[in-house]
Amino acid sequence: METIKNYLESMFRGLPLTEKVMKAKSELLQMMEDKYTELIRSGKTENEAVGEVIQNFGNLDDLADDLGIKEILYQTKYSEVQRRKLSFEEVTEYFERKKLSALLKAAGIMFCIICVIFPIMADAMRINDIIGVVLMFLSVGVGVVLMVTANTVMEQWRFMRSEPCSIDAVSIDYLKNKNRDFMPSYSVMHSVGILLCILCFIPAVIFDEFGGHFWDNLSGAMLFVFVGFGVFLIVYSNTIKRTFSRLLGINNQTEFFEPEEKKVEKIKNPTIRTIMMCYWPVVTCIYLCVSFLTFKWHMTWLIWPIAAAVNTIIIAINKANEESRRD
Repeated sequence: METIKNYLESMFRGLPLTEKVMKAKSELLQMMEDKYTELIRSGKTENEAVGEVIQNFGNLDDLADDLGIKEILYQTKYSEVQRRKLSFEEVTEYFERKKLSALLKAAGIMFCIICVIFPIMADAMRINDIIGVVLMFLSVGVGVVLMVTANTVMEQWRFMRSEPCSIDAVSIDYLKNKNRDFMPSYSVMHSVGILLCILCFIPAVIFDEFGGHFWDNLSGAMLFVFVGFGVFLIVYSNTIKRTFSRLLGINNQTEFFEPEEKKVEKIKNPTIRTIMMCYWPVVTCIYLCVSFLTFKWHMTWLIWPIAAAVNTIIIAINKANEESRRD
């Protein structure tokens, strides 16, 4: 019987350890055991029974269709992709690092969003505007440091973005349990985050009843606090959720990270390609120039969402033009 199990392991060696493959493997083992028991009862010797079982069930190509893994077998057999196998320890370490990275990244974004509250409150409390501007830049600096640190934390795992990897059944079960435990927390964080962004105008409505310069400014500052904390919850919860999805689907992953530079290089129109390569540096320059010239930091942040919308429109128009030329 041990010979049959070893032979079965060799048959499935190299296949991705997906739920479908593991189920097929279990079903085939059961069929082989049933056949082996039947042959032994009919008077066959152990060696004869093993040989006949392997002869009847030893060709996975013939059985793949019935087991429901024909497509997986074909893709694996004729694919040149060699996957790097991650141990259980590596999977758990990656997940813990990803949680830390998600926390740092979400906090960094939050600090960048709430940075404008310092000039607003400096004006509200009639103190020197320079103090508010300095605190604003400190907040942006802290945010940038946190986001850079978030990337640094994941530096040793960069290979997972470009190199095919696989995990074993033990890691899959561990991740499924962790994912199931996380889902209630995800629902709460995601919902509260969205709610804070939707209700960010509530302080303005409440403080408007008090009237006065201070309360008007405080309402504006509270809007950014609501949005900042809401975005923090959304980014953190979504990052963890995507991490679970990515790890649980890593055995079937066929598409990998493509640097932004590569995406730009794929744009065939030379004019648009040149524009897109210098687009965000120009936007950053415009943002800083306008902000320093006007000192209206509470308004100039709108340059970023507008720039993102324009960027999306340019790419969409270029894609539509390229498709129309092909047609």
